[in-house]
Amino acid sequence: MDIKISNLSDVPIYQQIASQIKKYILNGIIKGNEQLPSIRNLAKELEVGIITVKKSYEVLLVENLIYSKGAVGYFVSNINIEQILLIKKEEYLNELSILIDRALKDGLQIFDIRNIIDNILEEKDYVNNK
Repeated sequence: MDIKISNLSDVPIYQQIASQIKKYILNGIIKGNEQLPSIRNLAKELEVGIITVKKSYEVLLVENLIYSKGAVGYFVSNINIEQILLIKKEEYLNELSILIDRALKDGLQIFDIRNIIDNILEEKDYVNNK
């Protein structure tokens, strides 16, 4: 598992770690019931505090992406395709909402944003139907 963290990012380090592990899980790189590195080992590997990694794992626990076996460690939950799609849809919704807010702050109108989205979707549909 190759996790990159940036001290220059506005995103807290524990969220950077959690989001990258989440991506590995949702993309099937880390499979169901696979054991994650111990908190101590991952903290050492990433050169961060143990509490930082613990917070990352807690985020993933709350999202039901991982589960704990007490002293044995943390494992990836078995997630079906429908759950993965639901999680990804929620992520895209959040990302689009942020992007739309930015466009509105930059002076675009709702109809401008709709036109942009419609044009992109039409282009994608054209490409997919070739």
